[in-house]
Amino acid sequence: MNFNPITINYDIISERLFLRQPRHEDVSQLFLLMSDEKLTHFLTWEHHKNIETTKAVVQSLIESQVFDKGYHWCILLNKKIIGLISLIDVRRKIRTWTLNRAELSYWIGTSFQGNGYATEASKKVIAFGFNNLVLHKIIVAHAAENSESMRICKKLHFHQYAYEHDAFQKDNIWNDLIWYELIKDKYESK
Repeated sequence: MNFNPITINYDIISERLFLRQPRHEDVSQLFLLMSDEKLTHFLTWEHHKNIETTKAVVQSLIESQVFDKGYHWCILLNKKIIGLISLIDVRRKIRTWTLNRAELSYWIGTSFQGNGYATEASKKVIAFGFNNLVLHKIIVAHAAENSESMRICKKLHFHQYAYEHDAFQKDNIWNDLIWYELIKDKYESK
């Protein structure tokens, strides 16, 4: 199945949530969430100290979709942005190998966590990745100490395939990562 990444309709509706592409007018709402120091404890980026950082991130998210490098959705609850979910590092081919894989990435604002929103949004984005983006595999990783993300991965039927010791350093502390994968055939058999 071929697709044009520029013209795909990305809007996704779940039971409680509306997922749509980030827009420049989302910067203020996203900055309020992304400036929270508590949010970024397990994330690869630090909290945003100014709105210019958020503007640059939104621009980057928009551009990555055009080039089939990543697909991003703002997660809205009652028309209010509560988080972001993405399929990042889309890899279609390496030389003669076909890969068709991406990494699932998500975060939910601290005041909205613990309500199942990440799981609900992830289910829809995984289906979109397999059915619309023609992905064969979706991977996800989380810091070993992030027990909530571990629960989410298990609910989504991801299979753990690696435990990486001292995978990254944040705040002068080395942290382990746990890696998971979900292959389309196994996803469809669930």
